[in-house]
Amino acid sequence: MWKNSKGFTLVEVLGALVVWMVIASVLLPGLIRMNQERKGFLLDQQARFILTLELENIRTETRLFEASTVNKNGTLYSITLVEDNHPARLCVSYKDYRLLEKERCAYVHLP
Repeated sequence: MWKNSKGFTLVEVLGALVVWMVIASVLLPGLIRMNQERKGFLLDQQARFILTLELENIRTETRLFEASTVNKNGTLYSITLVEDNHPARLCVSYKDYRLLEKERCAYVHLP
């Protein structure tokens, strides 16, 4: 009986397909979440880099600060200087992958 077997039966193929679908449905949401968090880390890293560049420009006094907007890889980063308290704060704000407003700030000692 087993010697004449030429392949898998339809039930066996459907059973294997169901197992693969269950595995994919368990793993796929986690992989998507990891990819989104990676995007969030990259956006935050870019914001910190822009903030560092602006702080260096202010520290070396190569130019006077003026509020600006930078477009990097399709994301708009707004750079502002908040002087309502002492010391002043230089802030970079942007929207993350969930379209929530994020802000990174650093303290600046102005002359």
